[in-house]
Amino acid sequence: MKIRPLGMLAAVVVIASVGRASVDPLVAQSDRYTTGCADVNWPPLQPSDPAYRDAADLARALGNDGFIVHCIAQSKMVGTFDAQTGAALYRTDRGDFEALFLSRLQNFDGLQIFERAEGGRYLYSFGGRPRPWTTNLVDASRPVYFIKSLNRLIVAYDRELAAHLGTVLAGR
Repeated sequence: MKIRPLGMLAAVVVIASVGRASVDPLVAQSDRYTTGCADVNWPPLQPSDPAYRDAADLARALGNDGFIVHCIAQSKMVGTFDAQTGAALYRTDRGDFEALFLSRLQNFDGLQIFERAEGGRYLYSFGGRPRPWTTNLVDASRPVYFIKSLNRLIVAYDRELAAHLGTVLAGR
């Protein structure tokens, strides 16, 4: 009789361990990147978003270099390119920027970025691969800085932040 209760206890321990092993660690850490979203009234990027894993990986890489990521939200640049898995808007202690993601097997190396100034505005269009949607045009009141890094295209509006991000992400 004493063997049966021990056997049941072992079964419960195994079931509990299996249940815990199936929890996605990114979901468990999702609050880490959403605390600052309420401050700016941005809806946080959800763990169910196709770009979430890439967005969290980028946040961790930045954190390893001393950045503090306060918020990861969904960017309005989702769908800018064919084959894009998503986009995220970041709020960090060094400034805000956006990141567009392709699948991990693709990259932005073939992307061409064209800038022209018109009436005090900065207009950006794209060519090459990945193929941009034909109606896409970035219209900004100040220069925009684009950084290609593996399957990510970083879009920053501050020169210093862009330079720092470029250094951090070089080769990553």
